[in-house]
Amino acid sequence: MLSRVADALYWMARYSERSQTNAHILQIQLLNMLEQSGQEHDYIDHWEAVLNICASKEEYLDNYNTVRVNPLIDYLLFSEKNSNALHATLRAIRENARVTRDSLPTELWEIQNDFYLTKRQAILTRERPIPLIELQAFLQEVRKTLWMETGLIESTMDRALSYYFMQVGKWLERAEKTIRMTVIIVEQQKQAGLSLEEGDGAFLLELAAARESFMRKHRQTNLQTVIRYLVQDEHCPSSVMYCLKKIEDAIMAIEHDALSSRFLTLQWNIRSLILAIDHIDFWQMTIEETITIMEERLSQCIAFSDTFSTIYHLYEPSVQP
Repeated sequence: MLSRVADALYWMARYSERSQTNAHILQIQLLNMLEQSGQEHDYIDHWEAVLNICASKEEYLDNYNTVRVNPLIDYLLFSEKNSNALHATLRAIRENARVTRDSLPTELWEIQNDFYLTKRQAILTRERPIPLIELQAFLQEVRKTLWMETGLIESTMDRALSYYFMQVGKWLERAEKTIRMTVIIVEQQKQAGLSLEEGDGAFLLELAAARESFMRKHRQTNLQTVIRYLVQDEHCPSSVMYCLKKIEDAIMAIEHDALSSRFLTLQWNIRSLILAIDHIDFWQMTIEETITIMEERLSQCIAFSDTFSTIYHLYEPSVQP
């Protein structure tokens, strides 16, 4: 496979996962606002968490004086100053899909192109501020479209190199995002002067789209239990451990020669990361130690991503409007 094709497939999968996760996170927070009749001051901590998960609070404050709902929504969805704004990641999905049309199901490209040219443009040209109910409908449409695309990929694509490069991109993006969510929520808990045992992990579960699966196994949303579940559970699709094992399987499918230097390098890195995650004992850790160890695992995950990208020459594209 040509490097430029592998590059585009990998980044299309990462942008798809990023778009779907960010749309879900914004939906969760907008729903909280609707239920509270728009009383944004009651949930400013949650908005700051959403901002740090989906973008960067520091970069946001370079352009705005304070964290307020309407400019924050505009920044996360439409701002040209935010490279992770939803409109930018949707554009990146389409552009990478266009480059790799021969490697993708025709219907997948048609869905992506149609959505980009119709629904996205309609909401982008809407007068601001956009009513919350309309934003909710748009975000749900984004998620439904991306779910449909995932279904097409899983049901129609050959299990060839194209598929497995997309798998690595998807699961790497999800693993990094889950760790980032965990770090940010735990940091907020520390700032509030609370311990992990005192914290409620319901908001973190909602952000990770894992509340239903968690509640089937646990009765209470204790933050410490929630973190352990989202990091180490082998059966939850949102968990870091689940993602890493999917990445390991994809690497084995990409590299058929178990003695090649590429395979040995990647296998050693992913195995080290899996073991590091598996050996964390959350029950014996303070809140400060939890933040430190999760930041270390995030750095390790990003380092693996960099190694994978370097080996296969996968460099994040600069997508022009």
